[in-house]
Amino acid sequence: MTTRHKQKKSRLFRFSLVPIFILTIVLFSFVAVRAEEQGIDESAVDDLNKQINEQRDRIDKLTKQIEEYKKSISTTQKEAVNLNNQIKIIDNQIGKANIDIALREEEIKKLELEIEKISLEIKENQVLVKQQKDQLASIVRLLARYDDKDYVSVLLSNSSFSDFFDQIKYSEDLQEDMQKTLNRIKENISNLEKKQKEQESKKSELSEILNRLEDEKEQLAYQKNTKNYLVTQTKQSEKRFQTLVTDLKKEQAAANAAVAALEKKLRAELAKKEGSKFNSLGTARLDWPVASRRITATFHDPTYPYRNLFEHSGIDFGVKQGTSVKAAEAGYVAQVGIGTKWYGNYIMIIHNNNLSTLYAHLSSVNVKADQYVTQGQLIGLSGNTGFSSGPHLHLEVRSNGVPVDPFNYLP
Repeated sequence: MTTRHKQKKSRLFRFSLVPIFILTIVLFSFVAVRAEEQGIDESAVDDLNKQINEQRDRIDKLTKQIEEYKKSISTTQKEAVNLNNQIKIIDNQIGKANIDIALREEEIKKLELEIEKISLEIKENQVLVKQQKDQLASIVRLLARYDDKDYVSVLLSNSSFSDFFDQIKYSEDLQEDMQKTLNRIKENISNLEKKQKEQESKKSELSEILNRLEDEKEQLAYQKNTKNYLVTQTKQSEKRFQTLVTDLKKEQAAANAAVAALEKKLRAELAKKEGSKFNSLGTARLDWPVASRRITATFHDPTYPYRNLFEHSGIDFGVKQGTSVKAAEAGYVAQVGIGTKWYGNYIMIIHNNNLSTLYAHLSSVNVKADQYVTQGQLIGLSGNTGFSSGPHLHLEVRSNGVPVDPFNYLP
């Protein structure tokens, strides 16, 4: 073999190794990325999953305890009305409120763990996308270098058609690997975007549960105040309790009848006197009577401690003593009650569309009967008068004299 022939064969051998070298690098990069994808902080993710599952178990146990309290409350409410049973109901409400708080705290811990896990997954996806982009750039550079040689050059540099087609196949394999890498990048970017949205959703959920936790704490304070009020009023005497219940039922019935009758009478008088002017007042769309949106008791609230005696006919706002109370809608003051056992100090305003509003347990009143008020006008200050276990505003909405859910009319 001549020296020239040996040099030519050596060049052909070196050239034929190029695609093999390129393919080896690409395959090694692919394997390295896949290994990295599978091995990034797996132990940390596993640990977080374990903690999340433990939180789920705690939440399930607390949820079952809450259901037991609900059953106990429901059973006692159906039993005889006496002081012991009433205190038992309130004690169960206090127990339930404590578990509600514990449940919210466990839910918060679980969400914080889930957010931490998602943050880790986002970081992993970001690393993976960067690695795959680097891999894609390497393939593109190698292909560009390899593709500088046209098919004629490749054909002439190979000793057989078989070697030539092998070279073409190597090039096609590189093209295919490039497309696969590109697809993986798209997939991981999509996963990254989903994880980021999921993280925002979890953060929003966490914010809502933190607000609920504050509500549960207020509910606990409300139930404790209710028990203290009952014990103080009855002095733990069954006779005093029965007298209190009888008096309250009578006053509630009398107040409801008086309010309905007075509203009907005043509405008829205003219709004669004002005519279409009164009917055009307002929109029957109520506004919030206080700045706070914190509700401590809802309409016909199942957790109302005296529900076995009478329904809760409005909604309660958890506000401090002396909070400004404003008219929810324009109208005429139908009645101002002072020092009643049931509502304490209260104001009733009639509006158009057969609606009326009642504001109870006020510490002071700033309006008088037959006075016209505008929406948002100051009418009094919140308080703790009448049958009340703590400072708050009790708001009732009536349609044709019958209490309805205020939330159907509030923004």
